[in-house]
Amino acid sequence: MPNGLNPAMFENGQWKNYYANTLQGDGTPYVRRYTYALSRGPVMDGAGANAIWNITNVTRSDRRYHYLDAAGTYAEYSSKDPEVQAGFEEYIAKVDPKKEHASWWNGTMEQRIKNYLTAKDLPVEMTDQEYIDLMIWHRGLAVPAVRNVDDAAVRRGKKLFEEIGCAYCHRPSWTTGEDIVRDPNNFLAGEGAHRMPRYPHQKIWPYTDMVQHKLHMANDIRTGWCRTTPLWGRGLHQKCTGSATADRLHDCRARNVLEAIMWHGYSPKSDARRCTEKFRELPKADRDAICKFVDAI
Repeated sequence: MPNGLNPAMFENGQWKNYYANTLQGDGTPYVRRYTYALSRGPVMDGAGANAIWNITNVTRSDRRYHYLDAAGTYAEYSSKDPEVQAGFEEYIAKVDPKKEHASWWNGTMEQRIKNYLTAKDLPVEMTDQEYIDLMIWHRGLAVPAVRNVDDAAVRRGKKLFEEIGCAYCHRPSWTTGEDIVRDPNNFLAGEGAHRMPRYPHQKIWPYTDMVQHKLHMANDIRTGWCRTTPLWGRGLHQKCTGSATADRLHDCRARNVLEAIMWHGYSPKSDARRCTEKFRELPKADRDAICKFVDAI
């Protein structure tokens, strides 16, 4: 590997950059494992706990404010947007029909919008019990089973996937640990944590090493360091979403598996360049088999 692991995260054989929640939690450090940018630690603050808030902006008792960018540009630009201004009066009447928040109703339209977007006392939309129920459901979500396991092309593709080096980063299998409930938000202290289901010592097949590598793709984001995307379940994307394309890679730029593989070798400096070259040198039937295997995971 020409670049190895992201030195901002891992150096000299040990982790050097940890995730901690100092706003809702007590600042306990956790190894970064989740999201494309490795911005999250335990699963309790990853895709379920955090995303239900910062993607949908659903407020709860410990987060009665909107998710905004650190620089504050979202609120600034939105408050000046003509379309936002045109619809704000009708929208805020539904959000605050009793006009309990004076700053949302008084002042210029721009200031009113900014006051609303940056407010710290928004109404609670998700109850504590609803949040606990969500996390119980989230922790128990199963991953779709691999499809077409008896197909000769799929079996051939799996073998080739490993032979050309894809499994170096897309590590096939892991065995989970004790499954101790770790909640950086300190939301589930006490009874809430006891209600969480546990799934210890499970052998899983996510096809990822859960660390970042450098791919040097054009128009890349987040400094170009990319956590190896888990492949399990991705082959069902089009069936589940109805999308015309498979939307592969971390930013969905690839329309299918073939494009995703070739993007890995876009730059001669990419950590995956050699694997991509080996893939390109294969006969078409073998390349098709690898793609079919990836779609079957």
